[in-house]
Parts: sequence; C-alpha cells; structure tokens
Amino acid sequence: MLDPLSVVLWALFGVAVGLLFSWMPGFHVYNVIALLTATGLTFTFMPSDAFPFFVLGAIVSFAYASTISTVYFSVADDTMIFMLFPTQRYLVVGRGHEAVLLTLIGAFGASLVLAASLPILPLVLPTLRDLLNPYIPLFLASLVVFMFMSEWLKVGDRVENPRLRIAVAWTQALGGIFVFLASGALGFILMYTNFLPARVAYVRLTPMFLGFFGLPWVLLNILSDVRIGEQITEDTVATDPRALLNGLFGGVLGGYIAAFFPIITGGMGALVAGHMTSQRGDDTFIVSQGANRFVYYVGAFLFLFLPTAAITRGGAAWLVSGVYQPKTYREYVYAAGVLLLASGVSFLGTLLLSKAVARVVTRHYKTISYAVAGLLFLISWALTGFVGVVVMVVASLIGLAAAFFNTRRSYCLGGLIFPVLLSMTGYTEVFASLLGL
Repeated sequence: MLDPLSVVLWALFGVAVGLLFSWMPGFHVYNVIALLTATGLTFTFMPSDAFPFFVLGAIVSFAYASTISTVYFSVADDTMIFMLFPTQRYLVVGRGHEAVLLTLIGAFGASLVLAASLPILPLVLPTLRDLLNPYIPLFLASLVVFMFMSEWLKVGDRVENPRLRIAVAWTQALGGIFVFLASGALGFILMYTNFLPARVAYVRLTPMFLGFFGLPWVLLNILSDVRIGEQITEDTVATDPRALLNGLFGGVLGGYIAAFFPIITGGMGALVAGHMTSQRGDDTFIVSQGANRFVYYVGAFLFLFLPTAAITRGGAAWLVSGVYQPKTYREYVYAAGVLLLASGVSFLGTLLLSKAVARVVTRHYKTISYAVAGLLFLISWALTGFVGVVVMVVASLIGLAAAFFNTRRSYCLGGLIFPVLLSMTGYTEVFASLLGL
C-alpha cells in the first residue's frame, strides 16, 4: 500500500491531467483513462496501487473543468435566447464566468456533502443494492417514460393559430421520440455487432458520444455565426443562500440517484431530482448541475474503494476494477482525503481556466469552434480510425436532429439506455432480427 505522500502526489497528477483535457467540448477524461489502461502505458511509470488515486484525481478535476465547455462552447445565436439553458443565457449577456462560478460552488458543496456521507455509505449501500437490484429494469423503463412525459414544449405556446400550435408541439414531442429511437438503434449496432473492430472495444462508444454531445453544438456555433460579448470575470455571483441550498440539495439527490443506479446518467438523475425538489430560478439550476455532476462522477467511482460493497458504477470504475480491488478501509480513508484535496485544487484551477477562456471567446469564438471541431475529428480518428469518424458523423446528425426539433439533447442517451434496457428485459434478439442483424 502506498504511503500518504505518494497518494497525494499521484492524485495531484491526475488532477493536472484532468484540468489539461477536460475543458475541451465532447472530450471525456474516461477516454484518457481507457487509453492508458488498454495500452499499458500507465504501469510503465506508475505503481498499480497508485492508479485508482490518479484516476480519482482526474475524475474530480473533470467534474469541475468540464463546466468550461458546457458554458462557453454550446450556445446558439441570440435569437434562441428563450430556448437556451441557463448557463448559455448567462454567457450571452456577458456572465459566463459567473455561471462557471455558480457551478463550481455547487460542485464544491457537493464534495463536502459527499465526504461527510462517506462513513454512512458502507452501512447502507449493500442493503440498498440487494433490495433494489431486482427492480432496476422497471426503474429504468419508468424513467425513460418520465423523460417524455416531462418534456416542456418550448415553441408551441407562442404560436397564435391553435391548430398550428398543436402541430408544432407534436413535432417537438415526436422529434424527441425519433432522437431517442435513432440513437438507441445506433448504440445497439455498436454494442452488439463488430461494426467497429475488436481492438478498439474499450472506446467503442466514444465516437458516438462525441457525435451526440460534442460536434453538433460546435457546428451550430459555426453556422449561426455566434458573437460573444465582453465577459465579466469578477469572482462574484448574484444569488442568495436559499437558492444555493436548494440547488445543492437537488443536485446531490440527483447525483446519488445517478451514481447508484446503473446506466442512469447525471442528466437523468438531475431531471428526477429537479422535479422532486421543485427547483426554480437559473441560479438554483446552475448550482444543482454542478452538484449533480460531481456526485454522479466522483460518488460512483468512490464506491469502488469500499471493500464490502462490491458496487462498480461508471466506465472508469469498470476499467480500474480490472487492476485494483480494495483490501482495507485505509484506502477508503485515503480516497476521502484525495476527494477534498482534489476538489480544492480543481476549484481554483477551473476558476483560472474560466477567466482565460472568457477573454479568448470574445475575440476568437468562431476560430475556437473550428479548432474544436477539428480536434473532435482527430480524437475519433486516433481512437477508432476511419470507421469511428463515420460513426461520429452519423451520431452528429442525430444530435443535430435534437436541435432541429427543439427537443432535449439528453434523448441521445438512448444510445446507451435503449440497448441495455433491451438486454435487461430479454428483447435483444427480437430487436436484432428487426434490424436484420
């Protein structure tokens, strides 16, 4: 077992790697972890028992630094201001850095809540797992139905003609169903066929998610000729303690839901928790998103350090579990310390990154969008070759369809949810025959 100083140093190295890559749109720190694991490069310079703490530091910094791409690189022009996410509206009016700071406050608050709950988790998680595991397929199916039922029809209520209003509303609703099923079919093909070669199995879904959530919004930035005004980079927020606490509570709740249940993502957990806590206000929403993402990513990975829980959640945990199994609660205590240290460093590092990016986007937003689009193609090519680029382009068309229909981009998660739900319910072969596979 490593000494405490080595744990700290390897964790800080992970934080540095996370901060270096995680601000890029569509890029996920899991890709770095997968690449290091598959190539064996990690263990040529890193002890195997240091790897989980390196990964924990990287995931913590990703939960913070990925806020940069969410705020600064996924906004359409100002004609869409009433359909934008709160973080995007903040950016349009010059308050992008404030949106980042609110998200970081939510993430840091969640880190304190998560650290405080660590002594309790070993007592309750094994029992919860045994009680709820038989009902996970039902829970997942119910959540998908709830996603469709809770869709807010953004455009139809502003159309004067009643018949046209109904047509517009149904176009959005049916468009969401189309996006979910199309992404689900693509995910099914990638998971259950050899469309991508076996040698890239560890990053098989990467080009799909780059296409769903990265490239479409970069392309929209380019096509809509976005102009970002001067950004205020003062470290101040316009909110009140009640909004912060409400956002923190809802975000932590949604994060725990997503971290505990397999396949449930942070966005889906946030959707459920937001309705359960009746959140109101842009500041509350932004804080909750920061808290939700932190608990979802970091909390799920922390389960791996519990010797008695036997809970593995998230891509990073599955990768690391192949080379690491916890032996004592000392490692769990070390992980708690790394959690707090990495959170503090990541908070400050992301704050500095935000100020730097805020100054650049006001002058070179379109140039940055071109560069990011090229980077996404390069990442897909490097990881999965030409076929992966084709997958990313197809997935991008589905992601653009979500924007075209003004529906939730989270429906693209059908690429993961739909195939897994078919597998859990025993309908894999039936759907494969429908597709002629």
